[in-house]
Amino acid sequence: MGKIAIFGGTFDPVHWGHLSIAQTAASQFALDRVIWVPDRAPGHKPRPSGASFEQRRLMVELAVADRPDFLLAPILPNPSGTSFAIDTLLYLQKIYPGDRWYWIIGSDALQTLPKWHRCAEIGGLCHWLVAPRREEVGECQDVPGAAEAKIGLQTDAVCRRVAEQMAVLDVEIRWQVLSAPSIEISSSRIRRCCAENRDLRYLVPEVVRTHIVDRGLYQPPATES
Repeated sequence: MGKIAIFGGTFDPVHWGHLSIAQTAASQFALDRVIWVPDRAPGHKPRPSGASFEQRRLMVELAVADRPDFLLAPILPNPSGTSFAIDTLLYLQKIYPGDRWYWIIGSDALQTLPKWHRCAEIGGLCHWLVAPRREEVGECQDVPGAAEAKIGLQTDAVCRRVAEQMAVLDVEIRWQVLSAPSIEISSSRIRRCCAENRDLRYLVPEVVRTHIVDRGLYQPPATES
């Protein structure tokens, strides 16, 4: 029996923080594969206003090309035009039958799980690997290790709260907080850097940086003079 994790997100664009989370999950849980699934138009977020789905998918493909255990998910048949997490999971389970399934997710996105389409079904089908998100840590920020400890406690509290909400639906979810380092990189920050013509080195893999620059992605629309 293999161990496979799904890592979904808008990846607009994919960056070193995403790769660090995936690497942490792979190492911490001895995963055989991490399958990356760029969202077309996730229901819990506004429609991406940056790169197109095809561009975001290509950037993920470039970012994971040197990792045989990181795979880009195939495009699901989608005649209805809608995209739900449960459809992704069931489709991939047919490709990899008999494996144990995990889902890598940020603590902010986990909070929306009770609102997902067929949440009671998907909630019990996989083990949730929750990545902490850096929040305000106040006076702890200058104390070595204190910020990370506080973030870990905040993430644990989020997971317990979501587990309680799912229990109301008679679903017991399995979850564990990832021992991921706090990396202050976000896709929105990268898009702002692009709009301001700032260097993206150390924020995204070089192949992704080159792709963004060569195609002029995330540039503000030209204004007529």
